[in-house]
Amino acid sequence: MTRPYRAANWEPIGWTRGFAKRHGSFVQHGQRKEVSVYVIEPRMRRWIHGDVRQPLLTRAFLLAQRLSEENQPLTKRMRMKQIIQLWEPKLPPKGELSVADVETVGQELSEFLSLFGATFGRVEPTELFELYLQGLLSNTERKNVEAIALKLDGPERVRNLQRFLCDYRWDESWMREEQWKLCAESLSDPAGVWSIDASEFPKKGMASVGVAHQYCGALGKTANCQSGVFICYSGPKGHTLLDSRLYLPKKWFEPEWEQRREQCRIPKGTAFQTKQELALDLLKPLLESQQFGGRWIACACSFGNDGPFLEELPKDFYYLAEIACTRKVWVKTAGTQPKLATEGCTVEQLLKVKHLLNWQTHKIAEGEKGPLVAAFARLRVYVSAERTAQSERWLLLRNDANCEIKYVLSNAPEETAMTELVRVSGTRWPIERCFQEDKSELGLDHYEHRSWPAWHRHMRLVFLGQLFLIRLQIKFKKNSRVNLAPSAPVDGVQLSGAQTPTLRNFNTAEVPYTTQLSGLQIPP
Repeated sequence: MTRPYRAANWEPIGWTRGFAKRHGSFVQHGQRKEVSVYVIEPRMRRWIHGDVRQPLLTRAFLLAQRLSEENQPLTKRMRMKQIIQLWEPKLPPKGELSVADVETVGQELSEFLSLFGATFGRVEPTELFELYLQGLLSNTERKNVEAIALKLDGPERVRNLQRFLCDYRWDESWMREEQWKLCAESLSDPAGVWSIDASEFPKKGMASVGVAHQYCGALGKTANCQSGVFICYSGPKGHTLLDSRLYLPKKWFEPEWEQRREQCRIPKGTAFQTKQELALDLLKPLLESQQFGGRWIACACSFGNDGPFLEELPKDFYYLAEIACTRKVWVKTAGTQPKLATEGCTVEQLLKVKHLLNWQTHKIAEGEKGPLVAAFARLRVYVSAERTAQSERWLLLRNDANCEIKYVLSNAPEETAMTELVRVSGTRWPIERCFQEDKSELGLDHYEHRSWPAWHRHMRLVFLGQLFLIRLQIKFKKNSRVNLAPSAPVDGVQLSGAQTPTLRNFNTAEVPYTTQLSGLQIPP
């Protein structure tokens, strides 16, 4: 029975026995369903019998009327091997598993889960941990506590799984560090890139922790939702989410919200932090661990528009930060347009300046339907009117095949090659891919928990599920094409070094100096 029914005062009175009527007879299929009733008039029995001594239709009375039943396990309980066979992971790198490979996956999952047994120290939470991970990795349509319990074990497990996420004792810091270590072993690479972004989760009620009327990227408008900050690491071998923190709006720290903070079990001493501050707190221990290679940090527009946030990033790292089209800059070498250097303009207005931008076509990555290409241009600009050396940046413009233009600032040195900026620009998308994959495959947004501990624990378990799939795909990778380097050939065109690559039917000189840039003519 779903929460809306319970919230509407429906009374659960038991479970069916898993029978269905087929061809005039009953066949047991083992999929039991919860039975609920809604009492319209509690005095109905008194009216029908004309006897005021008849009991009222209370929940206790209704439960007493049901037939006694034995608490037997489901007849079609899903086992580990059956769950594995129903997986449909879509995380890159792609690989095709043979029958022999599939038969070993169950053992792979058992060994993976055993790596985190020390998080709990007791048998019961360890078993619930294994059950929850199996549920996230199964073909269950909804990956919430109730659906996982009913699909894999039975209704008696629902309450235990709820307590597992909310009440049981975890050594969460140890689990997090173990996850990072395993991620580094699988994905760390000198060409790795860190990505920072926020993701929102629409909610209808107001009881969930951190929920508020705020901008929701999933809906593209302001709506009732939760918002979290996430850190992703990507490299040639794959990408995964490493950490997250729930964002608490300012109003959650007002005195009148104290009771709600206690009900949602927000830790004492928690103070308001902006999303930018949360991102810095999440990123700091990851970089200090020095387990992951790479010196680049990419971030979404909401972070790139915040100058103080960019200044707080580690000085020995380069960033590639998306900015709004209205961001003002001062061009370093303006040529025939001296006002661009003295008065500045928005980055969008630069598109209208003739002969200012030198567009080049580059391959970003190898997509599912072929190479992903885009047109790029760059300029040296200042982000302040003082035009100091400290305010000098690269401005990178990217025109995708759908004519969407993105603007990016970077603190990389002036001698940085264009191909390097293009490469890092292509690694900005993995965090978006993580959100898409984890929501569609691992239930990142399927949770129905309302407390602070349960939200963060669910996210951590989803990260572990993604890590397991990444390790599995790396081990069984066969005939996969994974994010080819910029020097890899595309349709006979070699993209290497400082060479300006061109594709058939596309001439970089034809890119007009107007806001309405033509789409790329990508060959089939």
